[in-house]
Amino acid sequence: VSRQPRASWPRASQIPVKDGAFYGSNFDVPLSARGEAEAAAAAAHIASVHPQEVCAVWSSTMSRAKYGANCIAKAVGVDGVAEYDAFRELDRGLWANKTVAEVEAEFGGPGVCDRCAREDDFGRLVAKGEGMGDLRKRVLDQRDALLTSVPPGRAAVIVSHLWVTRALIGDVTGERDPLAIDIPTASVSVVDYPADGGAPTVVSTGFKPALSKEDEARLADVKLEAET
Repeated sequence: VSRQPRASWPRASQIPVKDGAFYGSNFDVPLSARGEAEAAAAAAHIASVHPQEVCAVWSSTMSRAKYGANCIAKAVGVDGVAEYDAFRELDRGLWANKTVAEVEAEFGGPGVCDRCAREDDFGRLVAKGEGMGDLRKRVLDQRDALLTSVPPGRAAVIVSHLWVTRALIGDVTGERDPLAIDIPTASVSVVDYPADGGAPTVVSTGFKPALSKEDEARLADVKLEAET
């Protein structure tokens, strides 16, 4: 029974960052070796679970998302990836490449990072970057425009980032606190959008496919921060 079009959102994998630093969309850092392995695992999972459904792969214009998107397109047999600035990670403004401790010291003390996540305008007004309300609007507007191109019974894959995926899932679940939505790196979240325009349904969130034993052994000493 099809309640589709369906959209699946793998979050971009791990990147090499300074401990606790905010990067967002301000630094286009490529994936690490572990990140590439995670992206390949996510692509294999999507191809195994939705082998005939995927008709489009859409990506952020950031290199770490594009890598995963191209892995998925190849795995599911889709010709090419469409890239959209609207799916880029949150613009961190003056917070870019600063640790949590540095941000707290300069911008308002403990709790300031949570306020940026939970208050729509905070990131724009205080960090001089992008507020969560700004991100939410651009992401959902682009999603809505693209979903009209997906035929009933088919699926599209959006490859994006932590805060983008939180906005997409929160819009469907009604969860307004992004910090309450757990999205691990290289995880896959799935939503069904009814063809009749009814309420969408979250099928799964934050499923992280396991790496192969060979990749785990090869990357055993690689421990990296997730993007923020």
